Amino acid sequence: MALPATHLRFAAVLADQLAVSDWQAYLSGTLYPDSRWVTGVARQQTHDARFRDPAFATDDFTLGWHIHCACDQIQGDIHAACLGDLTTLTPIARWVRVSAAKVIQDMDDAAKGKLSDYLPLLVACQTPNQESDVDIDNYFGFVKQAYHCLSTPAWQDYARLWEQVGLDRPTVLQMENEVQQMRSDPSLIATLNAIFDQMVNQYSIENG
Repeated sequence: MALPATHLRFAAVLADQLAVSDWQAYLSGTLYPDSRWVTGVARQQTHDARFRDPAFATDDFTLGWHIHCACDQIQGDIHAACLGDLTTLTPIARWVRVSAAKVIQDMDDAAKGKLSDYLPLLVACQTPNQESDVDIDNYFGFVKQAYHCLSTPAWQDYARLWEQVGLDRPTVLQMENEVQQMRSDPSLIATLNAIFDQMVNQYSIENG
C-alpha cells in the first residue's frame, strides 16, 4: 500500500480531472481501505481488483476508494521496476524494502501536498463492510497524529503510526534501518521522489 500522504496528494491532484464535489467523502474514501489495519476487515474486502475499475465509483466516497486502489497498483508496478530484483529476498525482507521506499516517497509527498487542508476532512462517513465507525475514526486519528506538523514527518512519526496499526517492533526496526540505507543514496532518493508524477501520468493514460 502507498502511505497516507501519497494517497492524499494523489487523490487531490486528480480531483479536478474526476470532477469531485464532496471533498470530505472523497478524501475519507481515499484513506478508508487502509483502516482495515485497525478494523480487522480482510484485505480482499478493501483492496480487491474490482475496486480499480472506474465503474466501481458511484459517489465521491467510492471514487476515493477507487483512487486508493489504483494508486496502490500503479505505485507497486513502478517500484517493481526501480527497486532491483526483489525475488531474491525473503517475503519479509521484500516487504520491508518496498515499505521503506514508500516512506521515502511519502516524506516528499507530505512536504509537497496540502495535508493541513486535507486531514481535518477525514471522518468515518461510510462503513461499507459494517465495521465500527469508531475504529475507522481511530485510524484517521493515527494518521492525523503522524502528519500533525506542517513540515515533513520524521521517521519517529512513521514508526509510531506503524506500531499503532499493529506492526511488530522488530519489523519497524528493520524498516528504519532500510530507510536509513536508502537515504544515504542520493540517486535512489531522486528516483523515488520522481515516482509521484509518473503515477499521476499513468493513471491519466489508463483512465483518461
